Amino acid sequence: MLALAGAVLAETALSNAAPAYAQVGPQAFPYAVGAGLAVLGALLLAEGARGGWREPAAERELGPPRLGPFLWVALGLAVNAALIPWLGFILSSTALFACIARGFGSRRPARDLAWGGALSFAAYLGFAKLLAIRLGDGPIERFL
Repeated sequence: MLALAGAVLAETALSNAAPAYAQVGPQAFPYAVGAGLAVLGALLLAEGARGGWREPAAERELGPPRLGPFLWVALGLAVNAALIPWLGFILSSTALFACIARGFGSRRPARDLAWGGALSFAAYLGFAKLLAIRLGDGPIERFL
């Protein structure tokens, strides 16, 4: 995290932002993100050095790591990335939501698809219509 903070701060310092008349320029947010990453990285490093977050008894209760949930989340990300050019943002993000819900233990795929569709539709409207940011166009997006 500290390396990422250093990279963000270095890239921000090296960027050639056009001078603006506003008091807060285009580099303010990247500097804030870099500083936040640096603070969180330092706190994480200190906590790790002290060994403060480990509870061996609780870790024994959990048992070995399970691969299945990880694979569901990875599948959702891969499906989203592969299908967004053809199915569009709404349908591919609906599939992403359902896969991630399954990875987190949901056993109700119909409900997950309904919630994923509703949230994806709302996100699409927010980005594409309110912010004018183009997302993947698919069969549903063409009608909106």
